[in-house]
Amino acid sequence: MANKTFHPADYAVFAAMLVISAGIGIFHAFSGGKQSTNREFLMADRQMRSLPVALSVLASFFSASTLLGTPAEIYQYGTQYWMSVFGAMLAPLTGALLFGPMLFNLKIVSVFEYLEIRFNSKSVRLFGATLFLLRATLGMGIVLYGPSTALSAVTNFPVWAIILMVGGVCTFYTTLGGMRAVIWTDVFQTVVMLAGMVAVLIQGSIRIGGLTEIWKIAYDGNRIEFFNFDPDPQVRHSFWSLVVGIYFVWLPPYTVDQQMVQRFSSAKSLKDAKFALLCNIPGMFVLITLCSLVGVVLYANYATCDPLKNNDVQNVNQLLPYFVMEIFADLPGLPGLFVACIFSGALSSVSSMLNSLAAVMWEDFLKVRIKRVEEATATRITKSLAVMFGCLGVGMAFVVEQMGGTVLQASLTFNGAIGAPLVGVFILGACFTSANWIGALAGGVMGFVFPIWLGIGKYVRQPQNFKLSTSTAGCFAENQTSTSLLNTTLSMVSSIPTVTESMSELSTCDGSMPISAELTGLDKLYGVSYIWFSSIGILTVVVIGLVVSLMTGKTEEDKVPENLQLHFWKRLYALISHSSRNKETVEEEEIAGIKSAHDEELTDEYVSVDDATTSL
Repeated sequence: MANKTFHPADYAVFAAMLVISAGIGIFHAFSGGKQSTNREFLMADRQMRSLPVALSVLASFFSASTLLGTPAEIYQYGTQYWMSVFGAMLAPLTGALLFGPMLFNLKIVSVFEYLEIRFNSKSVRLFGATLFLLRATLGMGIVLYGPSTALSAVTNFPVWAIILMVGGVCTFYTTLGGMRAVIWTDVFQTVVMLAGMVAVLIQGSIRIGGLTEIWKIAYDGNRIEFFNFDPDPQVRHSFWSLVVGIYFVWLPPYTVDQQMVQRFSSAKSLKDAKFALLCNIPGMFVLITLCSLVGVVLYANYATCDPLKNNDVQNVNQLLPYFVMEIFADLPGLPGLFVACIFSGALSSVSSMLNSLAAVMWEDFLKVRIKRVEEATATRITKSLAVMFGCLGVGMAFVVEQMGGTVLQASLTFNGAIGAPLVGVFILGACFTSANWIGALAGGVMGFVFPIWLGIGKYVRQPQNFKLSTSTAGCFAENQTSTSLLNTTLSMVSSIPTVTESMSELSTCDGSMPISAELTGLDKLYGVSYIWFSSIGILTVVVIGLVVSLMTGKTEEDKVPENLQLHFWKRLYALISHSSRNKETVEEEEIAGIKSAHDEELTDEYVSVDDATTSL
């Protein structure tokens, strides 16, 4: 097997990606208004068109974890996960038609300002803002660390140098160019991501003999499954969890996430903003489908020689980098394109987080305390915040490196559990006028704690394992010798988070853990599929919030302005209430009619008796 290290052409391709990203930041630093106001730095002066906003949102939510994790998911568990695309596509539709227009018309910079206006409480606003700061700061560290280990595995660069280089470039162009630079670099990085994954798909397919042969191998290996209608919530992936459950997983980022709301509000008009999110529907379909097909190709190539069991790699996260270096060994420049693809996913996510973190810190924590500050001074403070959070993100990446795989995955459970209480509080405020600030705060806390408990319990107990079998029948002894160099360099990649692991679904690499036939005690609860955790968290917020609001004195409906409510929900509620009242009216009329008829019959009988008496 060829030596799997970077060629000078690979370094050139990767460096070009970083230089172009930095160049976009420099260009926007000296064009237009030169980022001299917070309106321009944080909101792109609200002048962006729909297509760049659409690609920016798409790039922000499809990070390196998605690009590396989805193929690994398909490799280990089969194609069932691809069905999640249909549930996921409903999330941008909800954002475009419901939450997005409501928040766009408020003309707010921080999405958490809505919470203060709706609940008349700074506590609820600060609760939401604090959760976001924790999630985004931890997220930056994870997103920077993962692909840095992948690059270190195929180059001579140490992980720490790569983290500093990539984190520095990202902070540089985000601070200089503001939201415009973030959006336009996201556009460029989206193209790089697509190009990298398409290259892997094409070359991997050629190696096997075409998609038909790949599909046949995957089918023979029991990897092809799409329609599992088992209603059991403990089934890891079913049609119901992947369509209904995954909708609630994607609901937070596409409805009330600060990163999305800033991009949505940066659009030139509401029409542009809505169209941008609607464009994410086909975009999500293409990306998820592409990553899933790469997973099928990955399995077809290693159907008879699993690198995990053969000790060629030590972790499922290393599979795709290992495969790429193998199939592109004689094609200089393409391994560099793949690494650039992975880092594009990381850069787009980190730059979005930096800009949003600066916006939230300024709008929710500092602006309310610093009175009468000049616009130029406020902009300098916000840019300084972006630099500060960039340094914090780099530092967090080093912390994540020291955590090791086990603690890293536990921290990802914490990171993923924050989205549910946030969207739950917004649903509570926008859909239920009776909810008050006490209910929102109580529901938010419980909606955060409960999914965290479930995730940690599932991670620690690991009550079930659904991994499919793999084979080493086709492996040869010389493979271990020829891949020894790669085994050494890939040893650092073992902590890259995958899509499924980030939701606390872990088990042994070889799938040796037996599937539990029957769960008992708390394992019945921990055995619930990780995909349902977000919906459980959102439901917890709404139920607890409404109950506590009723107990502490609900808000009067006329005290909640129309522009703070979801009109669709209000119309739906009115329709249901009207239908219910009509039904009650019909029932009352029927009862009244029966009673009237009965009275008439009695009257007739009385008349007949009187006539008979008169005759006598």
